[in-house]
Amino acid sequence: MGKRFILLLLILHVFNLKTSAEVQQKPLTLQEAGRQFFVNNLELIAERYNIEMAEAEVIQAKLFENPVISLEQNVYNRLNGKYFDMGKEGEAVVEIEQLIYIAGQRNKRVRVEKLNKEMAVHQFEEVLRTLKSELNSKFIELYYTEKSLSIYDKEIEYLQQLLEVMKEQNDKGNISLLEKSRIQALLLSLQQERNETSNQLISLQGDMKLLLGLNASETFEPVFDESVLKQIDITSIPFIELNNRLAERPDLKMARTNIQASRANVSLQKSLAFPEVSLKGSYDRAGNFCDNYFAIGLSISIPVFNRNQGNIKSARLSVLQNTSREELARKQAEKELFTSYARLEKAVKLYNSSNYELERDFETIIDGVNTNFRKRNISLLEFIDYYQAYKETCLQLYQTQKDVFLAMEEINTVTGSDVFSY
Repeated sequence: MGKRFILLLLILHVFNLKTSAEVQQKPLTLQEAGRQFFVNNLELIAERYNIEMAEAEVIQAKLFENPVISLEQNVYNRLNGKYFDMGKEGEAVVEIEQLIYIAGQRNKRVRVEKLNKEMAVHQFEEVLRTLKSELNSKFIELYYTEKSLSIYDKEIEYLQQLLEVMKEQNDKGNISLLEKSRIQALLLSLQQERNETSNQLISLQGDMKLLLGLNASETFEPVFDESVLKQIDITSIPFIELNNRLAERPDLKMARTNIQASRANVSLQKSLAFPEVSLKGSYDRAGNFCDNYFAIGLSISIPVFNRNQGNIKSARLSVLQNTSREELARKQAEKELFTSYARLEKAVKLYNSSNYELERDFETIIDGVNTNFRKRNISLLEFIDYYQAYKETCLQLYQTQKDVFLAMEEINTVTGSDVFSY
């Protein structure tokens, strides 16, 4: 019985160790998240297949049309009264026909498909750009949401300790029920706000797991280097330099390639207006003016009614349409850059004018406030006012930091390049 009991304790101990290891969150930096995202994100994986599909279309466009072989056998030979006469006196015809591309139709079709593949590559890069921006933004928001929760946790912990003391003092008649009730109300308010922030955190974690391709049970702790904020010098990155980087945006590359594809399609449609040419070869065993008749022939379609007019006109209009879209995309990118740059300037200016001593000195200040309140050196209203002011100030400071990082990320997204590294 004793051995079984000891064995059971060992099993429970191992299980508890395993459980503790499973719930322990793994630290994850933004760089590690980016690498994991590039490999595991399902939307990126699906988008890569479009490139391979476009490559397959290029291969298909390079292929020649298959030759057509037709066989003909006489059913009844009136000369000898035989059905399906397969002998020398029976008529049998064999024909082979091969379609021949003229006017560079094949090369022009290949050109169109190659441009379509190039657009598929730019489309993948565009999806990567937008998803990477979402990943970085969610990571930043997740990090500062967790920091905000830490403020609530600190205040709630201190208030719970204080409330226990106040309950004892209230039972002894040293403090009034009103004071205890006000502290309880403050504690309840903080707990409700913490729950709302916790719900935001859960939602952000779910979004991050989807972006990183993680299972629902997997957890991680975002690790972030805030010291980058002290090194930001926006004057070293002039607006004109950022504006020049817009040309490398994948969506603008795709818009320009789309114009090229439209022009290539115009050339293709014009070539398709030329006649279709087929080369033929035929053999007739016993049905022509002589036995074993061999012949070659050429068939050409006559473009009298259908000269591909509609497709040519549509392709020309597509060039005008895509040219307008490219200009619109370029102006939209310039507007986004102007807005993002102005937002970053304001965010950096606000950050540089903020004082972060309050957050760093919290432990000392909160101990002093609690001590002075217990000694009645400050009133209940002053005590509550400090707790609320400290919470709001810290949350605003975190918001200021977060705004700078989000503004930098927006600049990276708009320009399609890593202007800022963090």
